[in-house]
Amino acid sequence: MEGLLVARCLFVGDNNNGLNGNNNLNNNGRVLGIVKLTNAGTPTLMENTVTTLYSDLCSYKNLEHAFMKARKRKTLKPYVIEFEKNLKENLLNLQTELTFHTYKPRPLKTFILHDPKTRKISKADFRDRVIHHAICNIIETTFDKTFIYDNYANRKRKGTFKAIQRFEYYKRKVSKNNTRICYVLKADIKHYFDTVDHQILLSLLSKRIQDERILWLINQILKNHHVEREGKGMPLGNLTSQFLANVYLNELDQYVKHELKARYYVRYVDDFIILSDSKLVLEEYKVKINEFLIAKLNLELHPNKCKILTLNNGVGFLGFRIFYYHKLVRKKNLNKFARKLEQFKDLYKLGKVSREKVLESFEGWLAYLQHANTYKYRRHITRLLNQYFPTQPTIRVDKVKQHERSIKRAENSQFEYSSQKTLQLYKRGLNIKKIAEQRGIKESTAWEHFAKLIEHNQYSVWKLLPKEKILKILPKINCDSDQLKYIKQRINDDTITYDEINLVLASVKAKNREKNVAFHVNWYKKNHCYRKCYFNPDQRKMCSQKFDQFISTNPNLKMKKQSFVDLFNNHMNICVLPEQEKRRYITWKEFASKIKKVLE
Repeated sequence: MEGLLVARCLFVGDNNNGLNGNNNLNNNGRVLGIVKLTNAGTPTLMENTVTTLYSDLCSYKNLEHAFMKARKRKTLKPYVIEFEKNLKENLLNLQTELTFHTYKPRPLKTFILHDPKTRKISKADFRDRVIHHAICNIIETTFDKTFIYDNYANRKRKGTFKAIQRFEYYKRKVSKNNTRICYVLKADIKHYFDTVDHQILLSLLSKRIQDERILWLINQILKNHHVEREGKGMPLGNLTSQFLANVYLNELDQYVKHELKARYYVRYVDDFIILSDSKLVLEEYKVKINEFLIAKLNLELHPNKCKILTLNNGVGFLGFRIFYYHKLVRKKNLNKFARKLEQFKDLYKLGKVSREKVLESFEGWLAYLQHANTYKYRRHITRLLNQYFPTQPTIRVDKVKQHERSIKRAENSQFEYSSQKTLQLYKRGLNIKKIAEQRGIKESTAWEHFAKLIEHNQYSVWKLLPKEKILKILPKINCDSDQLKYIKQRINDDTITYDEINLVLASVKAKNREKNVAFHVNWYKKNHCYRKCYFNPDQRKMCSQKFDQFISTNPNLKMKKQSFVDLFNNHMNICVLPEQEKRRYITWKEFASKIKKVLE
């Protein structure tokens, strides 16, 4: 950019100041051109920049949009708050510096991250991050449409999990649904970010960007990263580095897809894999790719990290080990979370972190684990979480039976007298029609009273309706929020009324409603402990004492039935039966026939 007059000209209000009068200004005194020195030393105006790419980059609207993206999830950071105090002034200063080519990025703050791999991270100043976003806003779409589909790094609707899904799709294609050997070339570029050549990168950018001022700005950002070899490297941590990394390696993508004709290729930053049913083909690809990188991009493959593997022993890719029929999380990632959990544990004891903060991190980790076959591990860390970070301070109840009766009385008191009176009349032998006549209410109201009673476990639907009707209605109910008219349509039986459907639906809601843990314990002892250990009363007594101890330390705990069953099966050591027997449900019919055989 030789010949640019690097001067801060004041073209505001006075048309006689500056060069060429009105030619440099619009009606508001805004700069419309860049001043350039000719060979004779006389300044002239360059082409109008309003319609160029660079003027769009420098526009206040683009800078404001870039600021909003840069501050995302960082609104409470001190440097963001400080920048936002004088937002308009700061953005106008950036706009002026860009317009007159006086912009220079501030020095990067560098720190070492051990995670567990040692990485050198360079952090840009916040004002420079705004510029990074402003650049990407303008040129990202231009380059993104030139990228191949299987480039998954730092792109919208892409990412690590999408890359893993693509890997698994290709795995099934190559192995013919896991029936043949699948070879995988797993490759990594040696010291990629530190060895990117600036001249090659700028030449690749110039193929799509004709405006030299944007290339000048990108060059300013690249030169701000100081390394041992001048003209090499990009700072790890900058948004522009992530984007430019894709531009640089797009040449490799095009070569692999169009020259080598490799169909099953996936890349994420500098990690890439190629799948094939032939090991010889992958060996040939490996040699040709390394030759291309050295000749065209001044890079080379990492000699220790480029291997040809099979799925029998698993292939490590983006934090997972992928096999034919399953995938696991890599051990280093599990160790990383274990260390983080221990740190949270220590901070929690000191009162420096809340349980909610721990849960926020824990939920994100669980979401990550669900992409692999980790059921047992997730169950294990859930136990640790409940152990290290209890839900509430320990409260002990000495008289468990009295506590259970008080809970029952509290639940009964929640019902209106009208519903209780309807139930009393029914127990005296009156049917729904006679109850409605005697009380002077509609029959539908009486039915609704029973629906409420059933929903809150005050009465059983099996005592109100014939077994045949209940068994006909139950399978047609999809969930407890299902609507009566849709259930009626699915049943397609005129003998069944809406009121009867409502009663069965209320029983489904009762099962899914959160109840005190004492209710679930009594249900479990009656339907499981009694039937499985009928001939071992001493064991039942021991288990009952353990249950009482659990209730006494968790008197206010409420949950759904399924959650309680999961808690009992996976996180409590009360039952001494074998795992398979512990989880098995014994019906009353099976239990009765067993007792009958023994008595005979």
